[in-house]
Parts: sequence; C-alpha cells; structure tokens
Amino acid sequence: MEYFGFGLLGSYRGRPHIDAISDNLELIECADEWGIDGWYMAEHHIRPEFSISAAPNLLTAAVARRTSRLRLGNMVNILPYHHPLRLAEELRTLDALTGGRLEAGFGRGQIRVEQGAFGVVRDETVEMFDAAFDIITRLLRGEVADYDTKWWRGSGAFAIPERTQVKIPLWISAASPESIEKCARLGVGCATALLTRDVADERMSAYRKFWLQYQPDRLGEDQFAVTATIAVAGSEEAAVAQVAKDLEQKQEHFAQAISDKPGADDRTYASHKAQYDAFAASTIESMLSDGLLIAGTVEQCVEQVMRIKQRGIDRLICTFHTAESDYPFSKRSMELFAKEVIPIVEGRANTAEDG
Repeated sequence: MEYFGFGLLGSYRGRPHIDAISDNLELIECADEWGIDGWYMAEHHIRPEFSISAAPNLLTAAVARRTSRLRLGNMVNILPYHHPLRLAEELRTLDALTGGRLEAGFGRGQIRVEQGAFGVVRDETVEMFDAAFDIITRLLRGEVADYDTKWWRGSGAFAIPERTQVKIPLWISAASPESIEKCARLGVGCATALLTRDVADERMSAYRKFWLQYQPDRLGEDQFAVTATIAVAGSEEAAVAQVAKDLEQKQEHFAQAISDKPGADDRTYASHKAQYDAFAASTIESMLSDGLLIAGTVEQCVEQVMRIKQRGIDRLICTFHTAESDYPFSKRSMELFAKEVIPIVEGRANTAEDG
C-alpha cells in the first residue's frame, strides 16, 4: 500500500495565513525526508478557516523545489473553476518542475459558496466536468484540440511545455456510484473520502468490476484510495485529544457542504447526501472502526493500518496536520507514522535478529 499526505491547509486562529502555509511546506519537506510516498494539495476558496489552499498549483511548484522524491499533485483540481487549456498547461509545467513526479486529481466541486463566487451553475457541474476532462486529457496526450462547449470554445489548442512523463497519473475524487463507474470507464484512479468501511469496500468492489469491463487491456492498473486522519502518540487518549476539535469542525463543514440547505435544485448531488450525513453523525469510535481515523500508540496504529491494507486498498491518503492541531505534535506524529508504523505494516522494519 502507498501512503500520501494531504492537507486542507486551514488558517490558524488569530495568526497570519503565512504561518499555516509555512508549517505545511515544512511538513511536506519532512515527508520527503522520512519516506512518505507522495503529497496532495487541496483546492478550496472563500472560507480561510476551512482552507487557504486557493492556488494549489502554486503550492505544488513551491514544494517541487523543496523535495526530491515525493510524488506531488492536487486532490483535486476543481474543473468547473478552470479553463481547460490553462489547467493542462499548468499541469505540464508542474510535471516539468517536479521532474516527472506529478499526479493530477480532478473533481467537480460541491461547495455552494465557491460555486457562487465562480459563477458556476450547480446543476451544470457534471457536464462541465465531463467537457473539461475531455479537453484536458486530449491536450495532455499531445493532441491539437478544437472544442466548442457551452462554457469554453477554442481552436488549435496545444499544451506546452513538452511532456516530462509520457503519461501523468490521473485520479478522480469519487463519491457516488456513478462517479465510481466513471473512474473505471475513463481509466483513472479512484479516490474516495469520508466513506464508512462498508460503503468504501462496496465502492472498491464496484470499481474493480467496472475496470475489468472497461479496461480489459490494462489489468492491474486500477488504483483505489481512501482517506484517514492520522495521530500517533504515547497513548490513544493523547492522540484523540489532538484531532477531536478538527473532526468536529470538519463534521460541521460537511454537514453543510452538500447544500447550505439543499432544495429541489440539488439533484446532481443527491447521491452524496447519505455519506455526508453519516460522516456528520460519526463518533471517534465509529471513525476508528471505519478506518477514517488512525489514532493511538505506534502499536495501535500498526493494527489499524494493517486492517486497511488487508482490505485491498492501494493508497492511504493521510491528513497529518490541521489548523486545530498542535504543529509540533503533528510533525512528531508524522515522523512516528513514517519511521515506525509504515515499516512494520509493509514488512520493512528491522528486527532484533537483523542486528
């Protein structure tokens, strides 16, 4: 199983935004040094208490110069907020700056205040995503693209600079059954978030079956990811205490994110509601059981991560630090996770017999 970091990058209360940015950049440098496989940025707008990662491609460019081995990218680029040619060129540029370490995640967004700020019609986000994804992937393949959509029109488009990777790994953030099928049909990795264990396993099984159906010549290339908040400490109580406030804030956010009170116009997000309602009602105990929270001593976290790996998950996307947690704690927690938890889970730890 692979391990990627992830940060929403919320602002610290009563402190300049640059403080949170600086801490997160340092944390990513440490992840590079300590053996984490990769790191994803986020894209959010308007609400700094939730996230100040409004320009994630700029952050990725900054991190590219601070790291040497981490895979890097966004989870996700919100396609309705970007011109497809511009984003394709940014991705090509980032791939060059990272030396071919880029991965690209895509999503359609869901937060009403963000959609309103960009003038995006909520009911059109599925069609906007599909149109933008088609244009971007054609450009990333090196095609000269003509396109005529309701939102973007152009002719003779061609993405520069030249390719670094022959094929940038692509992911879609998927929540609904329709999105799971779309991931397989388009031949991209499937990243999920906030799903209970049973639902996540059901989605993974569906994704694997759809992959066999749509990608028979690419067997074994399917990639399924889940997310978890990580807190490793000397005791379970100390670990849980560090993440409790953030989980409360995140639950409140996702209780509203799907709607800010849904009405009849929320049809394209209706299939998301059950999972966000479940997350908003979750407890520390249920999140530990579902693998949405990895918290406790090194030994406890090894057991919890091992259970996730045994389910057949390909990638665990880990939140190590939030605006509500203590930065020195988060840094030490990630170090323990990288240096002690992962090596044991992956069978790389030295034993007494090894000397």
